[in-house]
Amino acid sequence: MHRTASLCTAAGAVVAALLTSPASPPAHAAGDDDRGRRSEEVLRTLVPSPDGPGCAAAVGKRGNVAWQDGRGKADLATGRPITSRTVFDMASNSKQFTADAVLLLAGRHRLALDDPLSAFLDDPPAWTRKVTLGDLMRHTSGIPDYQDLLEAKGIGVTDPAGQKEAIAAILAAQPEEPPGKRFSYSNSNYVLLAHVVEKVTGRPFPSFVKEEFFDPLHLNMTLAPATDVPGKAMSYDDNDGAFTPNSSPWKQYGDGSVHTTPAELVRWADNYRTGRIGGPHLLTGITQGAVSVGDVLRPRGIDEGRYGAGILLLPDRTLVHRGDWEGFHSTFIVSPDRGTAVTVVCNVDPPDHFRAANQLLDIWTT
Repeated sequence: MHRTASLCTAAGAVVAALLTSPASPPAHAAGDDDRGRRSEEVLRTLVPSPDGPGCAAAVGKRGNVAWQDGRGKADLATGRPITSRTVFDMASNSKQFTADAVLLLAGRHRLALDDPLSAFLDDPPAWTRKVTLGDLMRHTSGIPDYQDLLEAKGIGVTDPAGQKEAIAAILAAQPEEPPGKRFSYSNSNYVLLAHVVEKVTGRPFPSFVKEEFFDPLHLNMTLAPATDVPGKAMSYDDNDGAFTPNSSPWKQYGDGSVHTTPAELVRWADNYRTGRIGGPHLLTGITQGAVSVGDVLRPRGIDEGRYGAGILLLPDRTLVHRGDWEGFHSTFIVSPDRGTAVTVVCNVDPPDHFRAANQLLDIWTT
């Protein structure tokens, strides 16, 4: 469940919104109990030294930020620390917004999940008539990942490439197996879904997400690939303790590129409880028709689950997703009752941010 190499740049006003975020609540908002202290211990274990890259985390309770903190450096060159205001690239945790945009349009009868991909292309290859929007959403299209396709053409992640190049490479390829056969995670699916949203609405995808999700929910988020967002952490590769910056000029979207803080992402999570945006149709749609992922995600700590609308549904009804891109690594979890959410995001590959997120969920739900 990661975005190994995928990320329209949002307007300057959108980026600037991150500078006007309200004052963050204190790192210790746990009242008289010891949940704040225990949460800090989880973060300290995850990031033993404050002198290298690190992580930030937040816990939300029914839309309110109950706890948040950061540890480590957001920028090694300047010594800027990671705080609750530090912005990160959420990588594949951005996919839920793309899937929810499609569900929103389906609820407005602008499209249907059983529509073929070909209906939204000007010159569709024959194979796109057999791939539905639902196949794309649930990663059952059989379409190869565009990163592999671009690299096969000699375009590496350090070379310029955008949405146009990714879609051209996808449409020139062939599915690796018949659509609907099995789950096979591919960033290509969500790049294509973003294109579908643009085709249906006539609006740039970043603008659609901002106007339909971010603004109504008062979320300080921006969708802007390969952009130096104010307050954003640098990301790093760890080569035996030597940290080197990691960045890419790729500008794909739909599969990633939402920039925000962990606190804002746990605030967003409350929409899975309230359905404020999208209503019952969206709340039903996020898991309706979810497909088994088999044991594909076992190496990443997930033994069993079903993939729905940009989110994985575990057997106990927990929602979870992970993301990895350019040295950024994120975990997003929503409790079975949808009342508690956790986000942990790091600017270097940590020992186990997924385990840390589950520990925080346990602290705040027991």
